[in-house]
Amino acid sequence: MKILSYNVYGVKEPNLPIPSWEERQKNIYNSLTNILKDEDIKVLCFQEVNENNLELITRIINENNFICMDKFPMITESIYQYNIVAVKSDIKVNNVYCLPHGKDMEYKNVNEQVIDYEMSDYRTTVFVEFKHNNKKYLIGNTHTDYISTEGKIKGMVKSLNYMDKQNANYKFVVGDMNMVCHMSEVYNILKQNSNYTTLSRSINFDITDNSWHGYGTMEQVNVDFAFIEKSKKDFYDYKIIKQDDMLKEGSDHRPIIIEIIK
Repeated sequence: MKILSYNVYGVKEPNLPIPSWEERQKNIYNSLTNILKDEDIKVLCFQEVNENNLELITRIINENNFICMDKFPMITESIYQYNIVAVKSDIKVNNVYCLPHGKDMEYKNVNEQVIDYEMSDYRTTVFVEFKHNNKKYLIGNTHTDYISTEGKIKGMVKSLNYMDKQNANYKFVVGDMNMVCHMSEVYNILKQNSNYTTLSRSINFDITDNSWHGYGTMEQVNVDFAFIEKSKKDFYDYKIIKQDDMLKEGSDHRPIIIEIIK
């Protein structure tokens, strides 16, 4: 089974020399239509979805026989944002749960949301729980804060602690982590919860395969990855989907695929 995760870059007019919004939307549609020919992909996790691109993402979900799970809008600096999860239509979902990264114990609606820890946005992890081929899965879709180190660490520790309380054969959280595995944020997260490790490289790892390319960043920046159970680290593989021409990329991030191989 495979899970796709993709930050689709919801900013319409960034101050960067990148393809136009219309061109990027066309690239997203074309690349995902091709990727989703793989019938082993059962779950889609999208980050940075907002009112500008929700219609496109919904179209892709529907055309490829997925069902969109509940949406949990988040207040940001400029626009409501969503971590969208979609599951293949033949899979029966048992539960969908939204975990806030701040001080709230439960997700609050947008009129009540308070942004904590000097974060830029009201960040969340959206979990989906389901059974497939007699195995139980718990998969979280997250987008951590890009400003607050405290927010990144506390939000992810909170997500891992939530997973510890759930019973599943496979459980992990994937998304745009806004940090890389060798930096101090990850070290602090795993120090606080040692049941997990990171999955950010394929079996055939290539140092040039950045998940965040920034339309020309000349350094290895791999911020799209998963926190998986340490005891099952050999059960997974990881892949970055890279276009031959950077201008064909739909986002400043690339889609990644987490594959459960055992």
